[in-house]
Amino acid sequence: MENSNLIYNVTVSVDEKIQSDWISWMLNGHLRDMLSTGCFLGFTFSELHTDAEMGPTYTVQYELASPADFERYEKEFAQQMRQKGAEVFGKKALAYRSTMRIIAKGQLRDQ
Repeated sequence: MENSNLIYNVTVSVDEKIQSDWISWMLNGHLRDMLSTGCFLGFTFSELHTDAEMGPTYTVQYELASPADFERYEKEFAQQMRQKGAEVFGKKALAYRSTMRIIAKGQLRDQ
């Protein structure tokens, strides 16, 4: 299966009081649940560093094989996945979601 250069990006601002619990929830359950939908090829989970006065903020970038996989995720799984997080963390973990199209990728090797 080939990557379509589409990314589903979720950026989450987390209350400091629940930060370690939220990270544990992500690593020990949610990311695995997302991959088990069969809609994503893989993910990158990152801590966001910024000059802005924000609390702890993280991003997850899920790789998609096709636009149809994203549509299937939105139709069949998104509401359930979002509800799980809301039930556990309420408004202490606020998410912003977007999709992105990769224009170019590169690596520096043997420099």
